[in-house]
Amino acid sequence: MATAVVIDPTDFDAVGILTEAIVSLRAHVLIKEVDASATVSAPDGWHPLVINAKQGGSSILIVRFNELSASRLRNVADALSKRGWHLDEDRQGATLRQPPGTTATDSAFEVLSAIGIGGAPSTTRTLEARDGNGNEVDLQS
Repeated sequence: MATAVVIDPTDFDAVGILTEAIVSLRAHVLIKEVDASATVSAPDGWHPLVINAKQGGSSILIVRFNELSASRLRNVADALSKRGWHLDEDRQGATLRQPPGTTATDSAFEVLSAIGIGGAPSTTRTLEARDGNGNEVDLQS
């Protein structure tokens, strides 16, 4: 059973821990030849973030606004849009497509920015992943 990765956004090591987890996620995709997704948890009433790693080397970061109040939704959607994220057609989420060649460190910085955007609390988060076959992905290898 894979252990969840703990991310403390207030710790300088968070970007390194998250970078290593993203590298492990991408390695799993390459080795197993199946897409995989990692979910960053969120405090109650805030937005979780999903990292989709694709076989072609691209990544897609996804935020859904389901748990957000109307005012938080506006703040988070506006802030993500200013960072280059694209609001979904249903206006209930946003995505950022990262092309092949985007470094894991760049992805980690974007994830850390997105989980704290719009005034979200900087509490500890967990990161867990599964591949397209439903198997857990070890993000600490």
